[in-house]
Amino acid sequence: MPKKIKKVIDEFQLELIDMGYSQGIRWTYGKVCRLFCEWAYYQSIDRVSDEVIHAYALEKTGCWEAAISLPSKERITLRVLRLLSNFIKGEPFEGRTPLKEHQFYTILKDHVYPYMRWCEEEKGYRTTTIQNKFWILCRYDNFLNEKMLDIKNVTIELNEEFFTSDACGHRTSYKSTVREMLQYLFDFSILGKDLSPYVLKEPRRSKRLEIPTTYTTEEIKSLISAIDRSTPKGKRDYLVVLLAAEYGMRASDIVRLSLKHIDWERNTVSFSQYKTDVPVQYPLLSSVGNAIIDYLRHGRPTEVDNVIIVSHDHVTRGKLLTTPTIHSIVTAAFRRSKIHGWQKKKHGPHSLRFSLASNMLKQGIGFQVISTVLGHSTTESTKVYVKIDIDRLRECSLPVPNLNSYWYTERKEVAK
Repeated sequence: MPKKIKKVIDEFQLELIDMGYSQGIRWTYGKVCRLFCEWAYYQSIDRVSDEVIHAYALEKTGCWEAAISLPSKERITLRVLRLLSNFIKGEPFEGRTPLKEHQFYTILKDHVYPYMRWCEEEKGYRTTTIQNKFWILCRYDNFLNEKMLDIKNVTIELNEEFFTSDACGHRTSYKSTVREMLQYLFDFSILGKDLSPYVLKEPRRSKRLEIPTTYTTEEIKSLISAIDRSTPKGKRDYLVVLLAAEYGMRASDIVRLSLKHIDWERNTVSFSQYKTDVPVQYPLLSSVGNAIIDYLRHGRPTEVDNVIIVSHDHVTRGKLLTTPTIHSIVTAAFRRSKIHGWQKKKHGPHSLRFSLASNMLKQGIGFQVISTVLGHSTTESTKVYVKIDIDRLRECSLPVPNLNSYWYTERKEVAK
């Protein structure tokens, strides 16, 4: 085995230990590394590079992305090689092998990253918004490349073909991103013609008048009590559900809740909401405070920053959770509970937010107080919760007048 390659592999194995990988997984990954070293020896390769890793991956698995039909053994091989590639480039280990690499082929290849920086510095977009724009533009770029066209060749018809394709589930956000990118290319003299008008505006559609999903106080208690708090992860999940049920916190705020947001002397929880940037302050309820202390002392991984709720998985241990993970935690709690018919209703953290508003309305609490608790900037945003106060809506109902209409009478007789 070449000494330089062996040194890199040994350092890679030490990194796996530091990352908390189990002995069994390290042994499996080590076998892949040994086969890679043998291949490099017979190929007269004496150093590890990203190109060498790619070449070995293509020879052994035939791909660099996680093909759905890839056998388990080859999937593990690809996983190890991608982690090794992350390691030699000094990048953090990726959470999972992507199904597709985000590559650009048209003129966007040279301008998408400056555009991302412009979105951050000039427009002030959040990181998640910028990442979504990156994925949208990658799909748009690949679509044009498959048509063997460049941006200069776009037409209204071509754009509409892209926006109506199966790849586009959210036409409004797709159109907004592509339109802004085309405007950016024209404003910075990259294109000589403004092509943004070639992206037609989406017609306004009225929102569906749905009654939000809510759960009663007894169902919420059943949900909370269904969580097993005997394990570190259970203590975390219990705290997650409490924050959503007792405060109506959004998933985006739960994952960012930090120790600096808690004033233990005044017994308050204060932070600015991630979605609206509106500040909120809650009293530190004894149930929530005790759950936080229990998790910090007996559940949360050590050597993490001030963020309270973190991942327990061996790969992402100690790192921030994502909002879909919060949804999964709440769903798992519903699955363990004895709440009837929860599968046919919405069962994420936002349903607990609606439930909090609903139960406060039933107790006769006014809109101003509910608006403050939910962190709305105005009571107008809280009016959507009127739809869930069925009992009070019944008090506003009017009697149906007698209708002397031939059509109404005839239809009534037919109904009988």
